[in-house]
Amino acid sequence: MNSGYEGFEASWHDLFWEAEEAPSELPLIKKFLEARKGKCLYIGSGSGRLLGPLVAAGKDVLGLECSSEMAKLSRENFPDAKVLEEKWQEHEGKYDAILLPAFTFQLFLDPQKQLTRLSEQADSLYLTLFFPWAEISGDLPQNEWYFDRDVVLPIGGTGELETQHKIKEQIGSLVRKHRYTMRDASGNVIRREETVQRLRFFTDAALKNLLKKSGWKIEKEIKNLGESNDDELVYVTTLYLIALPN
Repeated sequence: MNSGYEGFEASWHDLFWEAEEAPSELPLIKKFLEARKGKCLYIGSGSGRLLGPLVAAGKDVLGLECSSEMAKLSRENFPDAKVLEEKWQEHEGKYDAILLPAFTFQLFLDPQKQLTRLSEQADSLYLTLFFPWAEISGDLPQNEWYFDRDVVLPIGGTGELETQHKIKEQIGSLVRKHRYTMRDASGNVIRREETVQRLRFFTDAALKNLLKKSGWKIEKEIKNLGESNDDELVYVTTLYLIALPN
């Protein structure tokens, strides 16, 4: 079982995003960068689906990606966008801003330590987090495989995704297992792969306390990527953050 974006999880990643038709973070990132003209680091830049358009728009953004397969896809899809294949925890450098979209931060093991390090590397931070309401409410069954989504593959046949999760609400822990199945045009299974992700999630109060302890203040908060009413549940929170002076 893989623990990172490899195999089907890497090659099908963008297909699932496109099929879901979820709102893009690109306009929010561009808005964040309007007042930040210096060099920017994008942690977890993946296949380049956001990095490429940012670079094409003239933004000075460097991608950082620890998955060799995702970095390879990025270079193939967006050759003008520079990507370093490296773990952020091992990366050194100072930037005017750092981007952490698409819930990448929630994969970090020690959030306070990592947020503190981020405040030492940049004055501004773009951060997007999700809250697992469906898992907490029981809308999705725990410890059981359930159908997540499927896509038609460019090479023919279908790619299916099943998910199994275990959640510990008290400590903000969510473990997701993903099972990817490739089927031919007749529905026969060609290959299966499984991966696992360990994520952290935060209540609003816990997040604000965490940001304060690690040296950040909120400049702007955007709910559900800007596409919800005030009375709706907040599934996704996007923050524009400013580092507090030492």
